[in-house]
Amino acid sequence: MAEAGKPEARRLPPGSHGIPAEVVARNQRERLVAAMAEACAERGYAGTSVADVAKRAGVSSVTFYQQFAGKRDCMLAAHRQLLGRLLEGVDRVREAEGESEAGSAGGNSEAANAGGESEAANAGGESAAAVRATICAALALFAADPPSARLLTVEILAAGPQGAKRHDATVAAFAERLGCGWVPAAGMLALVGKLVLAGEAQRLPALEDELVASLLP
Repeated sequence: MAEAGKPEARRLPPGSHGIPAEVVARNQRERLVAAMAEACAERGYAGTSVADVAKRAGVSSVTFYQQFAGKRDCMLAAHRQLLGRLLEGVDRVREAEGESEAGSAGGNSEAANAGGESEAANAGGESAAAVRATICAALALFAADPPSARLLTVEILAAGPQGAKRHDATVAAFAERLGCGWVPAAGMLALVGKLVLAGEAQRLPALEDELVASLLP
């Protein structure tokens, strides 16, 4: 997710390069998604124009409209793509933690029981280790990419009813992974958005213990 804020890093060389049209189009779309996150971080969704996004992505407005129906369409697509990347990163960490936890339990069940946290589970049935892995990974990814974090947690709500549905999808995805209700997950994302808006995204990883404690018995 961190590379989403750097559209220039993925630009293809100018001129005739023999790259298939579908590859060019995919590259343009990725750059526009990244540019939307960057523009929203600087101007907010309401203050961002199609021209702003296209210029930042290094494409023409004509190319923008070949990819998206308009600014809202681009915003919704950006949210879907960036959320997908975020959840992929979180799930990789969860999977690795699950394998580690299984190995520890199989090798020494008494030690695992003595550890306390690894055996605890919240009301949703998620182990403490899974909850911690989810929160740790999410906070680290948000902190590494403030523009994407702002789009995912704050600016999407300015995109009308469809934006609200996308935000609800984010909350639901974290509620599922954290084994908690909608309200605690929404609260965590609101806290992320608040710190990102304040320019304090670097503080996010330090919230891990507090957030884990709030979700465990």
